Amino acid sequence: MPQPGRGHRRSGRLSTSPAVDRLSRRAPTGVPEFAIGLALVGAFLLVGQDSTIKWLSSSLGIIQILFLRNLIAMGLLWSGAAVSGRPIVLKTSNPGLMLLRSLFGVVGWFCFFSGLKYLPLATVMALFFSFPIFVTALSAPILGERVGSRRWSAVLLGFCGVLVLTRPGVALEWPMLYVLGASLSWAFIALLTRKLGTTESTGTMVFYALASFVVMMAVPIYWVWETPSHMDLALVSLAALVGVSGQMCLIRAYTLAAPSVVGPIEYTGLIWATLMGYLIWDHIPDVVTIIGALIIAASGLYIIHREAGGFKRGLRR
Repeated sequence: MPQPGRGHRRSGRLSTSPAVDRLSRRAPTGVPEFAIGLALVGAFLLVGQDSTIKWLSSSLGIIQILFLRNLIAMGLLWSGAAVSGRPIVLKTSNPGLMLLRSLFGVVGWFCFFSGLKYLPLATVMALFFSFPIFVTALSAPILGERVGSRRWSAVLLGFCGVLVLTRPGVALEWPMLYVLGASLSWAFIALLTRKLGTTESTGTMVFYALASFVVMMAVPIYWVWETPSHMDLALVSLAALVGVSGQMCLIRAYTLAAPSVVGPIEYTGLIWATLMGYLIWDHIPDVVTIIGALIIAASGLYIIHREAGGFKRGLRR
């Protein structure tokens, strides 16, 4: 699943977190091609994770899959931090916001993969990529940021794309509402990350997001648990490894290049999702789905462009 909310505004410049700032200061300059390559790999890996979990959902429940996936991912994250010599800091200066961000993460994970179980992969990715639209619409009332007429126009265009894709009254399905709920949840996560990023490291936020799901699902997992086969365990482990690796690739890409360079590359996930959906499940998007996806992508790309321009100029238009 894609991982939004990597940046926040501070002193008129883009910054992700103290830990990422340190990486950024050590990063070589003039390497946008490398950042683009990392973003391409990250987008591909995250779609690979989503495809693996969709495949597993035919034999295991979503709660159990995500419980195992996040538990394994916690171990991978902790091991990676130990090997790199940068241990994860568990102390947080704002536990309330950290808890709220983690709760939105639990809701987002559950909604995304619940919808993914029943919908074509490309449709899910197109709907989920509406989250920049929600971020822009919510940034004014929640963060007090100024949103100009051009970005509001992009928001309206994006919602038109959502209506085209979902076709309410004609082809609207309840799993689509799940995915839109996931997109909205991730918009809140992005906004909370902007606030928390001034004091918390990326590793801390990722760890608490994973741990929250494991803790909250520890009780209901008792009633839905089914003994997984060795193949299922291998696939869950693969999903965890691929997902964490994809997220790290994207985080690193954002430390090497501007959001206006990296952000649009994430939309290549639509291409990977369409290809994997066809090769694995023989899903071919219809014309209306393609048109809706293109409208959403155009809106999201324009918003990314305007956001990046606002960061560079230290203002919002």
